[in-house]
Amino acid sequence: MVTFPDDVQKMILAQQMIIVGTVDESGLCNISPRTSFHLKDNNIYWLELFKHKTFHNFSKNKWVSIAVIDKEKLSGFQLKGTVNIIKEKKRFDQIKSQIIDRLTRLHKERILKQIGKEPPNIIEFKAKIVYPLKPNEVSDIPIVLDSDVKIGRLAGGANVKKSFGLKPKSLKV
Repeated sequence: MVTFPDDVQKMILAQQMIIVGTVDESGLCNISPRTSFHLKDNNIYWLELFKHKTFHNFSKNKWVSIAVIDKEKLSGFQLKGTVNIIKEKKRFDQIKSQIIDRLTRLHKERILKQIGKEPPNIIEFKAKIVYPLKPNEVSDIPIVLDSDVKIGRLAGGANVKKSFGLKPKSLKV
């Protein structure tokens, strides 16, 4: 199994926040921070408390970008991958418990209060491509985490033709 690098995982845990980027059916971008998450089995899981723009976008387009930034070091990573909504009850309960267990007391109180109103969704993110984000370096050469040739072509960077020889429908996962 290909895994995303340790330094990416360490930064995600140290910063305690990820920024989730989605696109709606009109191509309009949306970003939204997440602080209630858990790393497991090379995936990122988070509580999706609201069913607004981000959640709606998941239902139309499974491709998502996640950014994690260390503002002190002026570095970070962008992960591109796909999302899945966890529906199986046993798995849902287990992951929800793991997410809540790692929250700070104050954060946990706010999250549990929100959960009491309407059950959250658990989103599973599977990273396919990782780009380092460093303003002083060219970072268009990614780390490809997926063995699928189509994914590798998508991640080609600035020197690869923009169409990558693929039709947009072939990018559905």
